[in-house]
Amino acid sequence: MTVTIVLSLILLALMFLVGGIKGIGAFIALWLNFAILVVMIFAISFGFNATWVLVLGGGTVLLITILSTGASEQVTANALIIALTIMVLLTILIFPLEHLAMAQGFAEQNSEELEGLSLGISVSFVTIGVVAALLATLGAIAEAAVAIATAIEEIRESQPDMPFKKFMMASNRVGQQIVGTAVNTVLFGFMADFLSLAIWFAKLNYNFAAIINSKLFSSAMLSMLYAILGVVLVLPLMLALYRWQDYRKAHSERLNK
Repeated sequence: MTVTIVLSLILLALMFLVGGIKGIGAFIALWLNFAILVVMIFAISFGFNATWVLVLGGGTVLLITILSTGASEQVTANALIIALTIMVLLTILIFPLEHLAMAQGFAEQNSEELEGLSLGISVSFVTIGVVAALLATLGAIAEAAVAIATAIEEIRESQPDMPFKKFMMASNRVGQQIVGTAVNTVLFGFMADFLSLAIWFAKLNYNFAAIINSKLFSSAMLSMLYAILGVVLVLPLMLALYRWQDYRKAHSERLNK
């Protein structure tokens, strides 16, 4: 606990030095998100509908994360719209995939530490798996949405007279670079989490079939794929949103003439 407090204070100091007031806001947002996670855990354990808890809790996490960036009103609104849309799409996708994968719950590697404990917690492990899988994607999605929306707004502000077609092409090029960086971040995070498990598999001479059928590997791989899919969806949906906003603006101008 002492180490956690010391590291938290170091993080607060660094965030203040680098980001000033915005850095402190981001630090507060971090702990608010942690508090929301705790509330979600208790709500599910008390028998509240996990789907509604997930939607409300996940939406609140996205709202706090995006607002804490201190971006402009337009960037914040667009990033929030896209992030919430992707969260809903991933929720629809994750529910059937988690049922098909059957990777939820504890793996055989956890059997020793669970010995003597009861698993009769009156909560579906499939539901817990869905909640965990979606929550693991929200940070990457929010980060990519804010970065892409900010880049697109910078292009629009720096060259307001640019034809819309060229504006979309420039936005697409910048967005592809941001998506590539975000995907690499997700991938390296997965590799770091999987490193100790990979060493364990190697030391115990697991064959390829045993590895890919392991619950630990399957759940980690699915979480990574969900996050990558969410990040990749940000760019086309963001471009579609800007195209729709431009159409509405042009249509409104025609009506006012």
